[in-house]
Amino acid sequence: MSNVMSRAASARRNQSAETKVPRERIVTLSVAADLCPQALLRVLGLIAQHNILPLSIAAERLEGVQHFAVDVDNLPDHALAVLLAKIEAIVAVQSASVRPAERARLPA
Repeated sequence: MSNVMSRAASARRNQSAETKVPRERIVTLSVAADLCPQALLRVLGLIAQHNILPLSIAAERLEGVQHFAVDVDNLPDHALAVLLAKIEAIVAVQSASVRPAERARLPA
């Protein structure tokens, strides 16, 4: 039994080493939304429907608007366009955009 556990632990360690992605393949989905408790969850739900595990998630509330920044990787251009269109269709979303991760930051 311990041998099986050690193999599983070893596989997890190796998997995390393999998940490194070149910075140029990471994009940030930036979203501005109305103050709605479900807005972030709806955005993350759409990302999950595309079988994407975000690299990082940042959320901030400023003067009546929520701002979300979600870093994702390995997303083909067509899938990214479909995802962005679905995010923009959420009623609470004011705007959504995609940009390279190195330039993406929440508004100050």
